[in-house]
Amino acid sequence: MEPPSPDSQNETVDEILNGRLQIIQKRRGYRFSVDALLLAHFVGPCQGEAVADLGCGSGIVALILARQGRCRRVVGVDIQESAVAMARCSAELNGLEGRVSFFCGDVRRPECLPPSSPFDCVVFNPPYRRLRSGRMNPDAEKALARHEIAGSAADFLAAAGRIVKGGGA
Repeated sequence: MEPPSPDSQNETVDEILNGRLQIIQKRRGYRFSVDALLLAHFVGPCQGEAVADLGCGSGIVALILARQGRCRRVVGVDIQESAVAMARCSAELNGLEGRVSFFCGDVRRPECLPPSSPFDCVVFNPPYRRLRSGRMNPDAEKALARHEIAGSAADFLAAAGRIVKGGGA
């Protein structure tokens, strides 16, 4: 079966890791930045562990961790259905659908968190601007990713605490 093709009018396929990983992103709208690459790099050794990525967006961190092959499984969660759909397509494009999965969920609602917890490690790159602070981007996806519209850092920390196992990171 042929991997999905991005919508060339609205999406791009960007290569990272010297071409070993392809990420589908919106041409206009939220796109990953260097902070996601740094986060993936700073995740400690997770050989054989289960990792959750809360607020995964395009799935960049989860896909990098899955490509590295150290984690037993990686689960990405995001509130935006369009981001989850792109992350799933990227996983399929890279042949990683057996190592990483993505689903839509709200970190503020425990029933929306991964049912397969506890996780050994939980990562997240939450919105970094408080609601009504700074210039709000008119693009809804960018605004949601950058401002605490649908979750604060405290919400992400609380969600991580609910799904990480004792002694996890």
